[in-house]
Amino acid sequence: MDDNLLEEYLDRPVRIHFSPDKVGPGLASYVDGKLYDYSVNGILIEERDGSLDYIPFSAVRLVQIKPKASLWERLTGAG
Repeated sequence: MDDNLLEEYLDRPVRIHFSPDKVGPGLASYVDGKLYDYSVNGILIEERDGSLDYIPFSAVRLVQIKPKASLWERLTGAG
């Protein structure tokens, strides 16, 4: 994996899906937040309440990165 792969996505909304073997009964299979930082070992996301969550790559199945809002969406707050 490219060491700087996620650099351009910092401060973007992401959804992290967990590996099936890392999810227990009654637990969410994903978490939403803002990409705060990352390392070769894992991802740090900021939740809506401002708390930071560290997620090791061994627990990650998929990282969905939301697209940047268009100029119109940013101006009007739509979207």
